[in-house]
Formats: sequence, structure tokens, C-alpha cells
Amino acid sequence: MKVALAHDFVRHGGAERVLEQMHLLWPDAPVYTLLYEENPAYADWTIRSTWLQRWVPPSKYRWPFPYYPRLVDRIRVPQDIDLLVTSSVSWMKSLPAPEGVPHLCYIHRPMMFAYERQADFLATYPAPLRPLLRFLAGRVRDWDLRTSQRPTLYAANSAYTAQRVRELYRQEPVVIHPPVRVEDFEQAGIRTQAGDYFLTVLRLESYKRVDIIVEACAKLDLPLKVAGRGPEMERLKAMAGPKTEFLGFVPDQDLPALVAGCKAFLFSAEEDFGIAPVEAQAAGRPVLAFGAGGCLETVLPGKTGLHFERQEADSLIAALEQFQPDDFDPEHAREHARSFSEASFRRRLMETAKSLLQGSSATGGLAPEAGRPQNAPSTNGSDSSYSGSAR
Repeated sequence: MKVALAHDFVRHGGAERVLEQMHLLWPDAPVYTLLYEENPAYADWTIRSTWLQRWVPPSKYRWPFPYYPRLVDRIRVPQDIDLLVTSSVSWMKSLPAPEGVPHLCYIHRPMMFAYERQADFLATYPAPLRPLLRFLAGRVRDWDLRTSQRPTLYAANSAYTAQRVRELYRQEPVVIHPPVRVEDFEQAGIRTQAGDYFLTVLRLESYKRVDIIVEACAKLDLPLKVAGRGPEMERLKAMAGPKTEFLGFVPDQDLPALVAGCKAFLFSAEEDFGIAPVEAQAAGRPVLAFGAGGCLETVLPGKTGLHFERQEADSLIAALEQFQPDDFDPEHAREHARSFSEASFRRRLMETAKSLLQGSSATGGLAPEAGRPQNAPSTNGSDSSYSGSAR
């Protein structure tokens, strides 16, 4: 099976864990990306970036977003591959596959800034630019919808994301939960006794609502450790109680012991999946999570944790007052987390890829836009304001 891989931006985060597992399955596959952040872990990979690599620092990857559709439309992967596999948060789902080659898109979420969270996205730019950028984001959204039928099959990271794919793109996805390093966290949980502190691990962005956790623990005078960095750091420090500690970035190798040592893990974001709550359960620790998004699938109320109903501090306070550590069996949490292992992800993804290829072979090859529902919009490049010929 000759495969080409593609990923929006090769950086260091949860989405890259998916890419790493894909690369384990297909180690000879080239990886196409818009921008690449140097990382020794990827030193032996064949990474093919765009010309923006020479001009845009990876930390400023959001700035050229109006131009990304044109770049994606112009990327050409080899004609002789059997399968194109993309890992997409925003862009690479729209990568054109060679004619007759099936395209399997692992979608982490539909383009966030074009739909639900545009205000948060625009807030990262200077105020005078926002009206223009709001207009351009609308153009990008139109392109996103027009090119949504390029994948032959979507694999969504959760049922929550799958529903968004149905609503926006009119495609029927399969669900493959993302890979979690459950073994590392499970071993740490067995070695480490639970301590007295509560823990959250989140990027400190406004939409993650870490302020809920900080405020709730301050009001209840509970010890809290906050792992993560981001633009909300100073505001959160200003509202924190005396027992709150901000750890900043925690390296991957140190995270299992930190999670294993907590009394319970707190999660306030509405995520499409959310790997951190699964890691906490792998360590045998209960999770108190906002009851929305992926946590409805990953946290089992009364068995591996609790859900709080509203994304408000008072709702989390009620859950913390109800919480009793002895009500939760660590082994139940570990057993649940094992279903999200890296091995399970690789097995499901390979099964899906083989099934897609067998379906293609049985029908004598695929049309360039095979899998598009009859009532779906055309994705012919001529109807896209961002289309352009390859150079």
C-alpha cells in the first residue's frame, strides 16, 4: 500500500500525535504540510512544506490564513500512490487527490474559526484588521464547504465531530477515536499514590474556560495545579487563590507522574474529543468535566468521573462539593481508557484504509470526487475563488 500523508501544520500538540501514529503505519510516506516546526522527533521523516516555510515563522502560522486555500489547491501529491490519508483540523481535508485515488480524511474538527469560534480567532489579530479578516474568513468558509466532498471518506475523532461533519458537509463518517498513551499513564498511576491537589492540563486560551476551574478552586480554597501556557496566563493568575500553582509547559515525559499524583482531574473545555481526560482515567484518576463535546463519550458519570452541566464556576463548584474520591474505582477508569490506546487507533485506521481500498478496487477505481452525495455542492476548481493551476 503506497500512501501519501498530509497534515495542516507539523508542530507539537495533540493533532501531531495522530500524525505520528499514521507515520508508524506508513513510515515511507511523504508528509505534505503548509508549515513545519523543526522537531528532532521528525528528523528522519520526508516532510514537504510550502514556500511559506521560508517566510513565515511557525509561531505565526495563523497569519496567512486567507492564502491557505490557494496553497492547498495547488499542492500535488504523486500520481502513483494507492491512498491519500490526511489529518485535518482546518485545511488538508481539501487537498486534491490524484484522479482515481481514494482520499481518507481523519478530521479532528471542522474549521473552527470559520464556524463556531470566529470571535476568539479574530481576537488574536489587531483590532483594525478584524473587519477585513472577518470578510476573508467568510470567503474561506465558502471554500471549505465547496471542497468538503474531496475526501472519499471522513474518519471523525468522536461522535461529536461526526455530527458536525454530517451537518456541514453532508457526509457519513466513521468514528475512530484518537490515540492516547494509556500505557505510560497507567503505569504511572500504579506507581504513584493520589495526592491532595486537583489538576487541569489545558492551553490557556479564553475558549478553554480555565477561568471556571481557577475561580471554583479559589472559592472552595482547594489546592490546584494548572499545567499549560497561553495568552490567558496573567488574567488567570490575577484571579487565582493562594493554593493555585501555575506550572507552565510540562514536558510529555513528566506529565504521567503529574496526572497520577492528582486527587481528581478537572476539565472545563468543550472539546471535539479531549485527550487529557482519557490520560487521567488511564492513570486511574476520576475526571470532573464539562458535560459537552467529546467528554460525553470519554467520561462515564458515576463510574470514571462526573459531568457538570453548565460552563460556569458555580456548576463546577456543585460537582466538587458532590465529589467523593472513594466513590470511584481506579481500575474501572483504567479499563475504560484502554479502549483509546495507540494500538487500537492504528488497528482501526488500517482496517478503514484497507476497506476503502477494497471498495475502490471492486468498483474499478474512483472518480475524482467519489463519495459525494447527489445533493452536495460541486468541488470543481473553477467554482472556487481560491482555485489555481499547479505550478
